[in-house]
Amino acid sequence: MKHLFVFNFSNVGVILFLMMELLFLIVLIHGYLYLKREKKLWQKEGKGNAHDNFVCGKIGTAYLLLEREELRPVYYTENFAEVVGISGEQLYTDFQMLRQTMDRKVFKELWQDYIQWDHEGKLETEYQSKQTDSPQLRLTIIPDENKGYDFFIFQNISEEKQKLQQLEQKLLAAEDASKSKTTFLSRMSHEIRTPINGIIGMLSLARGQVVTESVADGYLQKAEDLSKHLVALVNDILDMSRIEAGKIELENAPFDIRSLAQNLRNMFQTNVEAKGIRFEMELLDFDGYYLIGDAFRLSQVIVNFLSNALKFTSEGEIRVTFRQLLKENGIVDLMIRVHDTGIGMQPEFLNRIFRPFEQESVETAKKYGGTGLGMAISDQIIHLMGGEIMIDSMPGKGSDFMVYLHLPAAEQAETEAVAAVKEAYEDDYTFAGKHILMAEDNEINAEIAMEILQGAGAQVTIAEDGEEAVEKFMASDIGYYDFILMDIQMPKLDGRAATGRIRQADRADAKSTLIFALSADAFLEDERMSKEAGMDGHFAKPVDFEQVRWQIGQIVHERKDRL
Repeated sequence: MKHLFVFNFSNVGVILFLMMELLFLIVLIHGYLYLKREKKLWQKEGKGNAHDNFVCGKIGTAYLLLEREELRPVYYTENFAEVVGISGEQLYTDFQMLRQTMDRKVFKELWQDYIQWDHEGKLETEYQSKQTDSPQLRLTIIPDENKGYDFFIFQNISEEKQKLQQLEQKLLAAEDASKSKTTFLSRMSHEIRTPINGIIGMLSLARGQVVTESVADGYLQKAEDLSKHLVALVNDILDMSRIEAGKIELENAPFDIRSLAQNLRNMFQTNVEAKGIRFEMELLDFDGYYLIGDAFRLSQVIVNFLSNALKFTSEGEIRVTFRQLLKENGIVDLMIRVHDTGIGMQPEFLNRIFRPFEQESVETAKKYGGTGLGMAISDQIIHLMGGEIMIDSMPGKGSDFMVYLHLPAAEQAETEAVAAVKEAYEDDYTFAGKHILMAEDNEINAEIAMEILQGAGAQVTIAEDGEEAVEKFMASDIGYYDFILMDIQMPKLDGRAATGRIRQADRADAKSTLIFALSADAFLEDERMSKEAGMDGHFAKPVDFEQVRWQIGQIVHERKDRL
């Protein structure tokens, strides 16, 4: 006799119960498999290696699987309450009870983001838990691949935040140390430049008292050359410190690339050819020679390349090539290459050539000298210009130093007008018959300046500080002084403050009298500060009085042209 299965409502209830249990089991298995994949990923990355971390959550990390439609947790790790500060059972009753663990505003923003989320990518926020020890938590929400569920990952990042805070404190300390170093080097530069200015000035005066090309004159010339080398060394150290501190400013002014090339030729041709080395300078493929940029800094880089080429080359040639690679939308792609047939460099050294104070070897340093700062400074300058330096070198074959830049083209008329002014006024202005007020607190520098200026026919009045300079100016007749030379760092009243007082004085010539800074601070930002204080120019120590004469002459003639 066959037994028939009787289908009734009690059987339906059992079947539905079994189906729900099966569905819940499938969800749990799915969550388990997901976490297992996560575990393998942590192990691969070296972040987790214990089974307990997988089952209970990594130390400091808890997981929850949320059914999206009903907002009901279907799985959470055993350490959930410990990490998050609320139990999974409580969230099962009302998931929005999560707000009890965080600031109300943070929860409101998180909840709005979650409701509006398209479940692509992930949601992430960081918040301060309201637990007793107030840990910092990071919540990451990731959608389930099969839709319908979201994984909530709670991670305690307090230690991470603490380490980050410590790193920030160390960074601030490092920045303070860097500022202190820069301030120290700047002050030392001033203290060194001031006596060097006196030494070079005295040597120049002494050479005027001896027979030209005599033995004594030769000694004095060598002493003057060494003093200038010391100035260059101070400049390099200060340049490097300012670059590291981000305090180097670049000038953007029109210049003629041909003039820059010619100046380089004038600087190096005699010394290069004196060693029996062929010296070539070429400009190729240019359809215009006028560019906008910092010609002084660019020249500084090429001078460094040429100095190295001259130092390390004993035969063959040194060739400087300026080439226009492309001109598009008013921008010139420029390549400058310095080629030499010198001793070359080992490939290993090229990897560290731009590091400060680096030289190829101790033997090289002993034989050829140098500080190892030139290439580091050059690299930083070119990077500030938005360019790049490339080097090709082989031991015994020579080296190629190449600079690639993108510079705006300048209007030819503008640049030619500037050049014409310089050429017209170069030899026109003299100090003869001029009345000069000079504020200088250093007795030797004042004596040197007076000797040079009076030797050129000027009448010089000396003030020992800024306050005395203001008094002497105020006591003089209107228009008596043709110009004022003002030291910056002086007792009682510094040069810029003294200039401000003069400019504000109730005199007809208070604003028209030319005032020029004489300072051991030699950077573009120092020049800018002097002009902002009301000065007409800025001359760095050691002072080149020929440059002073030329620049003052240029300003005087420009004023006359405007009248």
